[in-house]
Amino acid sequence: MRVSFRAASVADERTFLPMMEALWAHEGIPFDAAAIREALGVLFSDPGLGRVWLTLVEDAVAGYAMGTWGFSTEQGGRFLLLDELFVLPEFRGKGVAAATLAFVEQETKREGAGAVRIEVSVENAPARELYRAAGYVDPRRLFLSKRLAFHEGPA
Repeated sequence: MRVSFRAASVADERTFLPMMEALWAHEGIPFDAAAIREALGVLFSDPGLGRVWLTLVEDAVAGYAMGTWGFSTEQGGRFLLLDELFVLPEFRGKGVAAATLAFVEQETKREGAGAVRIEVSVENAPARELYRAAGYVDPRRLFLSKRLAFHEGPA
């Protein structure tokens, strides 16, 4: 089985948007396609923000990974937040996710970053096991989030 990767672009939206929706449904995250398309437009227009890669098995799309760049002195500087990694059900259990994770790590190093952070839901035990098997550890820190309303101009 040949696993390969290629950078995704906004032209690939119809390919990976359904996979994103499936991942978000599995994780219990509300999916607003219009807002997601807008955010992806920003991501694809500025490579300094991050990357989306498609995972291919032979020539078939098998999944995707999405990472965004961050900076943390605690992480030694620039790092990649692996925000999403998804493999279609028919390709699971065949090493595709592990190969994708290894590829993301290689690309992160190539881009000059020194760490990968992963966001995964507490309920997603198979993903957590994949990451632990690849050497990722729980830093015993809580990830807190607050959505801010978008507004233009001075408040």
